[in-house]
Amino acid sequence: MNLPMRLPLVALFLSVGLLFGQAKKSAKKSSTPAVAAEAPGPWILGTVGVGKRKDGTIESTGYKGLALKLGTEGKFAIAYDLELCRPLGGWSGKFTTEMNLMSRGDYPTAMGETIFAVTGDVAGFEPGVDAKELTARKGYGPLAQGKVRFKGFHNAGNKVVLTWDVGGVLVYETSEVAKVSQHEFIVRTIEVSPSKSGVTILAPLSYAQSHITAVVTSSAGSNQTAKLGDRDVLRVAPASTPTLVRIAYVPEGSVAQIAGTPSTEIPSALLAKTDRLWPQTVETKGELSTKKDEAYVVDKINLPETNPWKAPLFTSALDFLPDGRAVVSTFHGDVFIASGIDDKLEKITWRRFASGLYHPLGLKVVKGEIYVTCRDGIWRLHDSDGDGECDTYEAFNFDVMVTMSFHEFVFDLQTDPEGNFYFIKAGPVRKGGRGFDDICDHHGSLFKVSPDGKNFEVIATGFRAPNGIGISPTGQITTGDNEGTWTPVCRLNWVKQGGFYGVVDLAHRATPPADYDRPLCWFPKNVDNSSGGQVWVTSDKFGPWKDRLLHLSYGTCSLYGVMAQPVTLKNEAIMQGGVARFNVNFDSGIMRARFNPQDGQLYVTGLRGWQTTATHNGCLQRVRYTGHPADMPLGLKVTQQGVQIDFSDELDPKFVADITSWNVEIWNYVWSSAYGSPDISTVETKTAATELGNDGKMQFSKEQMAQRKHDTLVVKSAKLLPGRKSVLLEIADLRPAMQMLLKYDLKTLEGKDVSGQIVNTIHVLPE
Repeated sequence: MNLPMRLPLVALFLSVGLLFGQAKKSAKKSSTPAVAAEAPGPWILGTVGVGKRKDGTIESTGYKGLALKLGTEGKFAIAYDLELCRPLGGWSGKFTTEMNLMSRGDYPTAMGETIFAVTGDVAGFEPGVDAKELTARKGYGPLAQGKVRFKGFHNAGNKVVLTWDVGGVLVYETSEVAKVSQHEFIVRTIEVSPSKSGVTILAPLSYAQSHITAVVTSSAGSNQTAKLGDRDVLRVAPASTPTLVRIAYVPEGSVAQIAGTPSTEIPSALLAKTDRLWPQTVETKGELSTKKDEAYVVDKINLPETNPWKAPLFTSALDFLPDGRAVVSTFHGDVFIASGIDDKLEKITWRRFASGLYHPLGLKVVKGEIYVTCRDGIWRLHDSDGDGECDTYEAFNFDVMVTMSFHEFVFDLQTDPEGNFYFIKAGPVRKGGRGFDDICDHHGSLFKVSPDGKNFEVIATGFRAPNGIGISPTGQITTGDNEGTWTPVCRLNWVKQGGFYGVVDLAHRATPPADYDRPLCWFPKNVDNSSGGQVWVTSDKFGPWKDRLLHLSYGTCSLYGVMAQPVTLKNEAIMQGGVARFNVNFDSGIMRARFNPQDGQLYVTGLRGWQTTATHNGCLQRVRYTGHPADMPLGLKVTQQGVQIDFSDELDPKFVADITSWNVEIWNYVWSSAYGSPDISTVETKTAATELGNDGKMQFSKEQMAQRKHDTLVVKSAKLLPGRKSVLLEIADLRPAMQMLLKYDLKTLEGKDVSGQIVNTIHVLPE
């Protein structure tokens, strides 16, 4: 191997006195130049691999990895496994391969020449000095509480400081490039805080495949190297002052004298240093809707698509700071802050706040602090010096499990009135959409995290690809989900604790469920072929939808008002209902929405990456209420005799009473392990569908094939109720159905056309 170094590091001794002497000196603003405009940043979070073999396999992979560029020239790099809390390996040359939106598993992999790689599933640290073995991870997920946990990292300008919690002892770590006689090598500096227990550090002394030796030095003479099984470790004894350990990765067998002294900056002292990596700002201008006489119009806030960082703008989530500035994340790992959002949108100023995150698909501002849900967990982003840029990336909660599956996205971030956080994880859908890859305990689950980030629990299971959730002001949780295995079509769930929502493979129960908790409603494909999240209307400035639920369609770039009806099925309280579409369209697949506390209007964002009618890679758009009549259905209630529909405005009784103004169809779907379902008649569907045939398609009996149709129902009468805003339809042979389509063609008292459709689900005909 042609390594860019040839000299070993002779034992370097740093006294504790020097340790404290350096700390005061280091606590100042870094003068390191900003990263070049075209660089993605000094780090990237993701599933990271180091050490690509000739056969294409990878020596060391971290499901939750962090790759760091080292040195001002970026000629070296190191990657860490944030679950096992240890390095994955180091390399020279190019950084990593890209992680694209539709990578299908092509995760960031070291591109240069491997210097060392750490293999196996053992932890990088152990609490105490009397550990008998290194903790080995079993399956997926972080190590147990009380062992070792990643706490976050801090940008100190010329270095990144990682923080580990080793059994209650804080350990700080930096990596750098040291230079000796024109030769460069990677050095890790590990600072162990004062403790009564000490710690044990994984410190492999040799790497056979790369011919590299780890030279370990310590600031305390009582520390010693030892063996735990086939692993080399360093025992760091209890101490009343910090202990500094340096591990240098040099060619095995080399002997030389130190010609230069590597940096002696103390990791904890660097926590007081910050550096602005992205000082530039970008200005854009909004576009106000030119539509007239519409109740709801869409204003466009142009994204900084041309920017000095060459950052793709596949927008993925948003929220607002208390002063009205918007915080927007992108799928590729950035977080931006946009200021200047006002009525006219004449000047929007964008600043890059954070970067390098692992598929951020949820964002929430709590008490002015920014939290982001990524595939590896929830991050809290701190701007410690107030310069408008994140300095410290705190691992607020890292309990969620991650595997190598491409499709197991982690979606959304919401809070309840008590301050608990919620997010949801997809199943490991196979390429092509049918079936699943290897399943871990967290696939297809909805999670709750306590306000302090310490407690993590599963709330419900059985979700396939739920791209978004919502929480009401009272704490009611809703989710969408997308058509596929065990999901006949998209659905809107009204979630309960311990609920199961359809996907048997992801139920995580000892006995596979034979039934599922009912959704509030199902969606025909032309209404919503890929669901987004939901948002409750909390604003008094958004027209008649105050205190009601809205649903976002990623697939059709649409916004729907939800009409919910509480009913009882088999002595259990459930919800049924439907949706009506707002007369608005969006540039991209909207999946997140928030109300701006300043103007009370709805802001939506989303991206184009999966199946959608979107025309733009991303969008940030405002749905603005103008004060004109909405002329929309607001409520839906099914009875034994028919359906009552509540509208937002007064209707012309002549058109209401004309039964030709109404059209009603119903049909069912097949709940099975197939991908999706045909539309099935509600009549004579007693014969169940069989399992998948040899061709991978669902097999149906001749009886079922003949019943692939919608059932038309007869509207016997239509009556306008007092107040002229509610209609009572008497419908012959009304019965429960998974899907109902109700079309109407009416007029207001002023002669304005009011036409549209309601799609809904009927579980029960209440008395």
